[in-house]
Parts: sequence; structure tokens; C-alpha cells
Amino acid sequence: MAQIRLNQLSKRYENGFEAVKSSNLQIADGEFLVLVGPSGCGKSTTLRMIAGLEDVTSGDIFVGDTRVNDLEPGDRDIAMVFQNYALYPHMTVRQNMSFGLKMRKTPKDEIVRRVADAAQILSLEPMLDRYPRQLSGGQRQRVAVGRAIVRQPKAFLFDEPLSNLDAKLRVQMRTELARLHLKLKTTTVYVTHDQVEAMTLGDRIVIMKDGVIQQIGTPMEVYQQPANHFVAGFIGTPAMNFVDGSIENDHFQADAVDYPLSGDRDLAPALEATSGKVTLGFRPENLTTDPKHPRLATVKLDVVEHMGHANVVYFNLAGSSLVARLDSKSSAQPGDQIDLHLPANDWHLFAATENDQQQRPRLV
Repeated sequence: MAQIRLNQLSKRYENGFEAVKSSNLQIADGEFLVLVGPSGCGKSTTLRMIAGLEDVTSGDIFVGDTRVNDLEPGDRDIAMVFQNYALYPHMTVRQNMSFGLKMRKTPKDEIVRRVADAAQILSLEPMLDRYPRQLSGGQRQRVAVGRAIVRQPKAFLFDEPLSNLDAKLRVQMRTELARLHLKLKTTTVYVTHDQVEAMTLGDRIVIMKDGVIQQIGTPMEVYQQPANHFVAGFIGTPAMNFVDGSIENDHFQADAVDYPLSGDRDLAPALEATSGKVTLGFRPENLTTDPKHPRLATVKLDVVEHMGHANVVYFNLAGSSLVARLDSKSSAQPGDQIDLHLPANDWHLFAATENDQQQRPRLV
């Protein structure tokens, strides 16, 4: 195992498009780190540069103490698992898993041992003599992971490995990958556009947008303390609600909203930075009908989704379409008018104007 370091890493294509912009990142030995962001944010390009499948325009990549920029992919001692499995259709599971070791002239008894160990870890033993066409999508993905495990590399790289699976299989494979990492403790870099995967798998998460790292932190750090408007809206399901308004006498005010910004946070930075113009952010699960908390607004419900464990309600407020996740015992129906309350400190303030560099930073 080894740590991975990216120093001022950039990727610019011949047409001038800069996919990754001066990224700095240190991945600890044995860490499970997730790169997450929308399509085109630069996460897969970053992963492919680490693997050696994309040339580096500028900056350095270190695996352990070795600068690997100029090393061929096969010389970096890194195993990559792709979205499309990349299995050889004419080879059995056993042959697929052992092929890379044979190419490296690994002794036969060592190949047999490693394949058996990986098959046992991934519950592939009954399938070793089957061909990929005889396997389900989840089983094929396990074979692809097994092929990486037998190499015993310094690090694993996963490029959206679950995106081709149906919802139930994704949950199952996500759990298996988490168990696998707890067992092997190999340094892992995992790319996904699915923020649920990022939150459930990562020791830390790196959120990217337009080739720029927006925030690095544990799942709970990026959820509870998003660095900016983009991170706040990207992390969380349903997404965070936003309402534009202003601060007047320590109250957030917008159309039909007069919310006291009570709590233990200092509003001075927001007032100094924005002349009072801000965006209030709050998560759907923090809204409640409990009157013991400060009142946000009275709203008319448009749609109510009964999810079993919760009722998700949709409504309009101050010109924005918003959502709340209420207790499943709520009797709310479309057309109802209800008072929504927001507990003190369960809110964030963001700069109200777009800033290309800072992505509307969080102020409070």
C-alpha cells in the first residue's frame, strides 16, 4: 500500500479545454477517497492521469515516494476497475482473474493461491469455471474487482464501477466494496457522480466542478459544513433548498419569509461581505411542523410523496420550488396550507451573487 499525492496537477487538451485545473490532493495510505461531481467535472480525467491512461499537462503525481508521471501504466503498481468490466469473453472467471499475473510471469502456485484467496473474499468460488456471458452484471463486476485484487497492488482505482447495475445491485455491490476495503485496507480512489455512493463509501470526499476541487472532507463535514453553494446543493438527497433574500435586524427576509436567524453563529461576516443580500440554505429533512422551532413560512403544498419512512412534500416559496421531508405520520395532502418551522442553527447563508472562483461561498 502507499499514499498518493497530486501536486498542482492539470490537464489541458489540444483544443484548449482545461479538464483539471491545478489540483492538490494527498490520499493517505489505506484511505478510501471518493472523487464526486457532475459529468465533465474532471474526476475521471484525474483518475486516468493517476493510472497513466492520460498524459499530465503540468504538475506531479507521486505513488509513495515515486514520481510516476513518466511511468507506463503497468509500471505504477496500480489496479484499475472500469465501468464496463473489460472482461475477456472467451476466458473463464479463473482465466480472467489470473491473466494479468501470467503476463507478469508470476509462479503458477502463487497464481493459484491468489485467485483462490480473491474468489473466497468475493464469493466467486462456484463461478470460477464459468464464462462472463453466464454471469449477472453484479457477478461480472465482482470478477473485475477480483482481477484487481489478485495483483495485490499499492492502490485500487475505481471508475464509476456500479453505474451499469440496477438500483438493487448497486446497493449490494456498494456494501461489498465497503466490506472489501475494511478487509484489505488498500489505498483506494473511487470516482462516481452518485453522491449517495460518495457519502456511504468514502473516508473522505473530494467534490469537483469544472475541473476545480471545491471541497475536501469527511462525508459529515461536507454535509454539515459545505464550503459553497454548489457543494451544498450537490451533497444531500433531496438537495438543499435555497431562497434569495436579505438580512434585516438579524432576520432573513424574502417574499412571505421573515425568519429569525437565532442561534450561536455570528452574522457579521455575512453583513460585511454582502451588504445584507444573501441566500438562505436549509435541508429538506431539517424542516418540521413542530411549532417549538422558529417559523419559516406558511406554504401551500403542491405534491405529497408518501415514501413509507417519510412524506416528501413540494411547495413554492419566495419564487423557488422547494421540498421538505416530513415525518411519515404527517397527514399532509396536496392543497393543504401548513406552517413550516426551521430549528435554530439548521441553516446556512451563502453569498447571493455568482462568483466563478468561489462558487458563491458559504458565509455563515
